[in-house]
Amino acid sequence: MRFKTALRGYSRQQVDAFVQSVKESLEQALTEKAELQRKLEIAQSELERIKKIESTMSSALTLAQKTADEIRANARRQAEIIIQEAEQTRVRMTIDAQREIERLRAEIGRLEAVRDRLAAELSSTLEAFKDLLEKRIIAAQRTESEAHRNEPGDNITSSESLESTQPSASQSQDNLAPDSAGTGPERAEVA
Repeated sequence: MRFKTALRGYSRQQVDAFVQSVKESLEQALTEKAELQRKLEIAQSELERIKKIESTMSSALTLAQKTADEIRANARRQAEIIIQEAEQTRVRMTIDAQREIERLRAEIGRLEAVRDRLAAELSSTLEAFKDLLEKRIIAAQRTESEAHRNEPGDNITSSESLESTQPSASQSQDNLAPDSAGTGPERAEVA
């Protein structure tokens, strides 16, 4: 700004007006500067707070990532242990089942041998009873035949004679004695 020259120098009113204008501008600038300084401090404080939050969040994320990695690693280890234990249990159960199958097969074989032995003994016993019965029938028939020859006046029919000479079930049992091993009856001597 240019001041007009006056008799005694510059115009006092203009200079005072200018000074007042400069003073107001300077005060406004200082007020704005103080306001900007205050805002800057608030912004810096907020920036520091955000940096702290960011640092905390970064630490938390790092910790969370580390924890997640550890959890995954532990889960993998646990899964491997469970799988190994399950495999061991499966193998053990398979071995036990195979042993049980073999034991049962051996037991079946033993029982079949016992069955075969008992069937053979029963067959032998039945054969002995059959032979004994045949011998008694033959002996009875001989006795009857001899009795008819010796006693011509006797009126006994051959069927009655046969019935009287056949032993009852209890008599045939009495004529059977257990063999020396005690496993079954031997043929008794026919009198």
